[in-house]
Order: sequence, then C-alpha cells, then structure tokens
Amino acid sequence: MKKHGNETRSEMNKKISEIMKTDVYTVSDEANIKEVLQALVECKTSGLPIVNARQQVVGFISDGDIMKFIAKQNPRIIDMTSFITVWYDTESFEKKLHDLMELNVMELATTKLVSVDTDYDIDEVAKVLGEKKIKKVPVLEDGKLAGVISRSDILRYILGIYLEKEAEAEEA
Repeated sequence: MKKHGNETRSEMNKKISEIMKTDVYTVSDEANIKEVLQALVECKTSGLPIVNARQQVVGFISDGDIMKFIAKQNPRIIDMTSFITVWYDTESFEKKLHDLMELNVMELATTKLVSVDTDYDIDEVAKVLGEKKIKKVPVLEDGKLAGVISRSDILRYILGIYLEKEAEAEEA
C-alpha cells in the first residue's frame, strides 16, 4: 500500500480549479441562436457561457433553453376578469425554427448567472449543481471566466478516486 504523506486535504476538498476545464468555448452576447447551435454542435457540449465585449460572463445558454422555445406549448387559460380566453400554440415547427435562428442569444439565455469561484472545493460545487439542478457552471477568477465545471467532470473525478483506492487495496 502506498503512503501519501501528510495529506491535509481529502480528495473532495480539492479546489475546483484542479479539475475544471480551462479550454472553455463561449459565445458573444451579440450572437444569434443559429451561431449558438453551430457552437453547441461543433464543441459537442450542452451549454455555453455568454461573454460581452469585455469578456465578462453575462449569461449561459443551454440546449434546454432552446428546447423550451421550440417545444409545443400546452394551451394556456388567461382570465381577464370579465371574460376568459384560451391561447393555443398554433405555430408550425418550421416557423418556430425559422424564428429561433434569428433570435439574439440573450433572448433565450439564463441571465441570473450561477457561477462558482476557482477557490471553491469540489464538494461545494457539487452542492451548487445539485441544488440548482444544473449540468454545468462557469468558474470565475477575479470576476473573469477561468473555466467550466460539469456534473460529469465531478463524477469522473470521483470514479477515478474510487478506482485508484480499489486498486491500492487489491495491491495490499
């Protein structure tokens, strides 16, 4: 069995900066949804931070935000006190798709930004992702984008620790 010296931090107390992705793809707050979709497909990702001209993160766009726009909406009942009207979604998928492509990214993006700092511990980030029910989050350092961390990044890290410990136990 290997001895690792006097480790003062457990693996889950490591800083998120040690496992976050630093090769972050972003889109401009000037981009339209067509550009966003191209970036999502080319980068093989489900969401992207949105940055302004000063490279500050001003939002986040995900495939879920886009799905909400193109999804068929349930009829809505609108009570106007003196009469009731029902609103039906009658736009065709093709029309929605056409309209979608020209929208500015900020019209669909999440602008109430959830982010973490590079000095957050892994377990703190896992808590944020779980409580907010989001897949990934921008990582900031001094208010600027430093990386992105996802649930799958954390799960891969945890599995790696487990498999390493299991292998060490088998060697002993």
